Amino acid sequence: MRIVLDASTLVPLTLNLGRELLEVARRVELYVLDLTIYEVGNALWKLTALRKTMSLDDAIEMLSVAMELAKHGIVKVVHLDSLEMKRVLEIAFMERLTFYDASYIVTAEKLRAYLATEDRELRSKASRYVESMDYSQLVKALALDPGKQQ
Repeated sequence: MRIVLDASTLVPLTLNLGRELLEVARRVELYVLDLTIYEVGNALWKLTALRKTMSLDDAIEMLSVAMELAKHGIVKVVHLDSLEMKRVLEIAFMERLTFYDASYIVTAEKLRAYLATEDRELRSKASRYVESMDYSQLVKALALDPGKQQ
């Protein structure tokens, strides 16, 4: 199974599983866009600096897990230059999505993968092109222990 993760699914997977995500990622093909890591960093910054629901040390640990996943190819990084930019812009225009959100759809389309996102609008519009799932469906697809979930 191939799954493209956006930050809204990668962050909770990382938070809930930590380094155990390394093992999960060996059972399925997980993909992120190159800019997803920046989105993860931004989400962690919000949790630490704005919401104050996470310590900086914990955020650094979570970011290091995300970086390790990408660095070692456990989660494969798709670079935007490998996508057909014309297709991304066409979908963004037709669906009234951001270029970045449309790039997730095109990535999943190109890889013949599921798109995992908590963004309802993106999931709804993506369903016209690819199969999509939310976080709870992702957890089931990965056959994760429900006791590990928040």
